[in-house]
Amino acid sequence: MRKITEIIVHCTATRADWWAGKRTSEKVREIKRWHVTPKPEGRGWSDIGYHFLIDRDGTIAKGRDIARDGAHVQGRNAGTIGISLFGGHGSSETDRFEEHFTPEQDAALRNLIADLREQFGNVPVTGHNQDAAKACPGFNAPAWFARKAPPKPPVSAPKPPAAPSPAKPATGRLAVLLRLLAAMFRKG
Repeated sequence: MRKITEIIVHCTATRADWWAGKRTSEKVREIKRWHVTPKPEGRGWSDIGYHFLIDRDGTIAKGRDIARDGAHVQGRNAGTIGISLFGGHGSSETDRFEEHFTPEQDAALRNLIADLREQFGNVPVTGHNQDAAKACPGFNAPAWFARKAPPKPPVSAPKPPAAPSPAKPATGRLAVLLRLLAAMFRKG
């Protein structure tokens, strides 16, 4: 596995209602088509540029294999993971996250970043606009991440185990992982 040094957030620069009603997998295939179609119509890349994409409903889809360098920031792909949010059309680098993206995307992005940082260490989270003269992702990613970062739990003695409770629907990181796995099997 390659060494990961940074997570870079992007947007697809599509309108909020782009392909409304289509499955996430169909949208990902369309973005991939934009990336792999030869120039001048497309980018001419070997695969979709992003490692993950997050739909308006919070669905996380896998893009390029994480073991491979992405194609998401010219000159900065080695050692980085690219995550793109659907939406962001007409955004500016000084806009707030909430102006262009949904609460579901916010939660999914935070959970995915937490999972990736668990796997690869406490790597910085930046936006495409920190590395290039671009509006993408349409907000200041480091400020967004710091602003709403969940508080760290206080250091205290471990609590005794709680009594077993009836099964509940998956939430948080588990729900994100289950949605990702379901999306991978739907592609199959």
